[in-house]
Amino acid sequence: MLKYAHIYKEELQEKYCEIILDDDYKYYNNCSWWENEIELSEDTWDSIDFVSVDESNNVLGFMSAEISRGNDKISCIAVLNFSKKGNYTFSKDLYKFLIDLFTKYNIRKIEYTVNVGNPIEKMFDKYTEKYGGRIIGVTKESIKLHDNKYYDSKKYEMFKEDFLRSYKHE
Repeated sequence: MLKYAHIYKEELQEKYCEIILDDDYKYYNNCSWWENEIELSEDTWDSIDFVSVDESNNVLGFMSAEISRGNDKISCIAVLNFSKKGNYTFSKDLYKFLIDLFTKYNIRKIEYTVNVGNPIEKMFDKYTEKYGGRIIGVTKESIKLHDNKYYDSKKYEMFKEDFLRSYKHE
């Protein structure tokens, strides 16, 4: 279930601190250093922050979208799945999160980036193709992660009308 992140702030921060130095999560922070906590927005003007929780209300992951209200677009999406093996509930919640951005929050466009090699890259490619988005391009060695290696970044965009047209045909 998708829930407002502030309700689960303590558990979210605890889970985050457990994984910040794990090499499997190096792609999340998008830089060569780590902050000690996930910063949650105080309102929904600039950012929308949610957690995915299971039936027992355990936090499975985190999703956030930075909003450019003047342009009615999302300029960045953060997705953090605490299960290395993947999780069906988390995947459903991520899908609902994307639907809500376009339908509930009336966003017209989402722009997002993933570092090439990130395990979520394949899922982003799949969602992007399925829902009418496109890969804008790949920038070579554009980000240095905490392993001190440089990674390419893949940029995407998706428009509301394309998403809804594909979504309604499911």
